[in-house]
Formats: sequence, structure tokens, C-alpha cells
Amino acid sequence: MDHWKVLKKETVFEAPPYLRVSRQRIALPDGRQIDDFYQIHLRPFAIVVPFLDDGRVLTTRQYKHGPGRVCLNFPGGFIDTGEVPQQAAAREMLEETGYQAAHWLALGDYVDNGNQLGCQGSYFLATGCRKVQAPDNNDLEDMREELHSPEALDRALWSGDFAITHGAAAWAFARLAMAQGKMPPV
Repeated sequence: MDHWKVLKKETVFEAPPYLRVSRQRIALPDGRQIDDFYQIHLRPFAIVVPFLDDGRVLTTRQYKHGPGRVCLNFPGGFIDTGEVPQQAAAREMLEETGYQAAHWLALGDYVDNGNQLGCQGSYFLATGCRKVQAPDNNDLEDMREELHSPEALDRALWSGDFAITHGAAAWAFARLAMAQGKMPPV
């Protein structure tokens, strides 16, 4: 299977640093051309599934405006310019919860829309997480920390308590790492 070729690309809308919409002229492998293929470019993010020494998992519960409700999630947020994804995940976890991790496992990088792009997320699992300070979250979000067993998070996944794909995917990736024996030491 051949790649599509971008013949022309222009920005048609921009709201820095959060959003850019581009229109592309695309050449398909069979020779056809698409004159108006749109992509949405959102800021990249990092998200972490943090495990404490006792096996419980640190989560956040907060209102998220996308789904329009309070839901369960994991610490995470935008990757700042010049930051590598793991640094962003560690910074976000410290800001949102006051926790730091001893060990990290990268779970992969994924885009959230197969053709229109959306945003790229970097997923992590962290172990040996310990509270080192009070949260210092300057976001608009009001959040609280919650500790759960892995089994409780399995139930939360199936009950819809994770209202955001990124949180649900993070837990699924963490569970896969656990099943394959890839958990970092505690």
C-alpha cells in the first residue's frame, strides 16, 4: 500500500497554540486527486497511569467540557514546546496531584483520528509513585485525586466512568502491559 502524497498544504484557520485546520491537495496512489482534504491539528498531550507501591492506581476526577460531565481520568496534559513526552507526563502528574514516579514505561504514541489527525498522545505507565508536594494546578479544571484498585478501574472502564477516549485507552494499554509482565519495578 502506498502513501498518499501531499501536493499542497495551507492553513485555513488557526487559534494558536491550541488549534490549526489545514486544507491539503492530495494525490492518491491510483492517480486521483483530492483538492480539499482537511486535517485538524491539536496540541500533543501526554497521559500517565500512576501506580503506588501498594498496587493502587492514582486517578483524577473532574469536569471535562468535551463530554460535558464529571468523569474519571489520569494525570496528563499538553506537551509544552521543547518538552519530551515523558517530561510532560511527569510535570503534569506533579502539578495535578503532587506525585512523582520512580520508574516509567512508555506505552506508545497514537493519533486520535485515522485521517483527520486530531492530536497525538503519548501514553505512560509509572510505578513507585509517591506524594512529594501539594498539587499546584493552574488549569481551569477543578479536580480531585482518587485511588483505585486495578479491578475497580476495570469496572469504571466498562461502566463509562472514563468519558474520554484517552483515559480509557491509557487504562487498556496499562492493563496490557500488566498482562504481558512489562510493569516496571515498584
